[in-house]
Amino acid sequence: MSDDVVLIGLDGLGWDVLEPALEAGRLPTLAALREEGASADLESTHPPWTPCAWPSLQSGRNPGAHGLFDFFTRDGYEKRLADRRDVDAPYLTDVAAAEGRSVVSINFPVTHPVPRYDDGAIVPGYIAPEDAPFHPEGIREAYEDEYGEYVIYPEYGAEDDAVEGYIDVARGRRDMARFLDERFDWDLLAVQFQVTDSVFHDLEDPAERFEVLSAVDGFVGDIVDLGEDPTVLVASDHGMGDYHWTFYVNEWLAEHGYCETTEGETEYFRTRKSELKGEEGEKESAVTDLLGAGMSAASKVGLTPNRVHSALDSVGLARTVERLLPESVLVSAQNRTVDWERSDAFQIFFNSLGVHLNRAGREPAGTLSESEYEALRDELIEELGKIRDPDGELVFDEIKRKEAVYDGPHLEDAPDLLLYPRDYDYDVSGSIVGPFRRYEHQNHRPDGILVAAGPALADATLDRASILDVAPTLASLLDLPLDGDRDGSVLPVCQPSAEEVSWRSIADIDYGSAGGTDSDVEERLADLGYME
Repeated sequence: MSDDVVLIGLDGLGWDVLEPALEAGRLPTLAALREEGASADLESTHPPWTPCAWPSLQSGRNPGAHGLFDFFTRDGYEKRLADRRDVDAPYLTDVAAAEGRSVVSINFPVTHPVPRYDDGAIVPGYIAPEDAPFHPEGIREAYEDEYGEYVIYPEYGAEDDAVEGYIDVARGRRDMARFLDERFDWDLLAVQFQVTDSVFHDLEDPAERFEVLSAVDGFVGDIVDLGEDPTVLVASDHGMGDYHWTFYVNEWLAEHGYCETTEGETEYFRTRKSELKGEEGEKESAVTDLLGAGMSAASKVGLTPNRVHSALDSVGLARTVERLLPESVLVSAQNRTVDWERSDAFQIFFNSLGVHLNRAGREPAGTLSESEYEALRDELIEELGKIRDPDGELVFDEIKRKEAVYDGPHLEDAPDLLLYPRDYDYDVSGSIVGPFRRYEHQNHRPDGILVAAGPALADATLDRASILDVAPTLASLLDLPLDGDRDGSVLPVCQPSAEEVSWRSIADIDYGSAGGTDSDVEERLADLGYME
């Protein structure tokens, strides 16, 4: 058992991204921790996205057990933004608090609404509303009296001083750690930095990204110094890399007769965020309306948005139109959405990398009997596996049945088929455009990082680890019982705890007031391109 345990979460970082900065001496804290201890790749969940990966890291359970596969959860064909109450598993921090440990948790995703602990503090992070309550009551106000406003989200897409804006947000995590360190004699201090992911989505200049990462590295050093010879785990939920294409799976399914579409307002939030924020310019709105009217007229004579795009492409104008018009306008102008009740297959979640089938007895208007369901899964595995992009390259490395990837009480909530893009070179979108669009950008890769360091871990070695291993390893470091329902293992950096029980029998989670509004959070997700 370690007296002080520090968990640092760095969202969206893989070793391949970090190596240039490490070699240049830009990340001295991370370099020293890696030199002192052990490091490895950390395999993420599928999909490698924030809303399913961080709950897996905090619970030690796969998405089929904890129940989140996307930023959204659903009831039939209707979706809503997920929150902590949708995670069907106790977190390590819940168990630690129930077992009498003092816990300070800052900025971890999917921790809103915050639980109430007898000894400790919880500051929620990503997908919490900006004005979400903290625990204990009054902590936010006391912090802001001393340090100024605490901000969960940076201003994505800011043109002026974007780098300094991201650094200021990250500094707030360090300052909150210092503030809470003065008020709690903590056993576990857990601090997450989301900006290490956001800068890759928002900033195009690598030098600017690494300026932010270098500042975060310094803040991590300050946080580690708050402990007394602490054991330190640094973990990221996934990596980051170059993407070159968007594949519009619902468009492909529609073209091949598996998915029906209908004219109507698209439900993809990215197309509505400007209107909701009251910031849509008159010119952009007018262009969108004009294009939308044109698409509507074209649809009446059988010209879908994809056919219009293909016609433009055949005469060399598609790229010209894409350069002249913002992507948000192009997506807004398409006027097709999935007709859920008449379709056999569709991507219903925004970021699940998966296809749901309209199974009778499960979906509100299921179209497929059990035998038809299994036959269609076989057929789609074969047909999706053949798809090639305009460069002639295969789109998917694998298409897997959900039961080959997930296990647990929420298996039926998972997409029926899971898509593994080739080399993670593709976004997979549900918008009814495409089916392909060249889109050069940065997005998630499956391998994050793990570093374990501290005096008690001097002889530790690591080869490769799973994100599911972090919670049981932390439990052992804190001398807590291991979860008998866990999916992960204790890493070979410490001795496993001798006791094993179901964490559900220990943690009785008392959530505070939710507060805030989901539309605020959806705007943030849209700004990063998660909700096209």
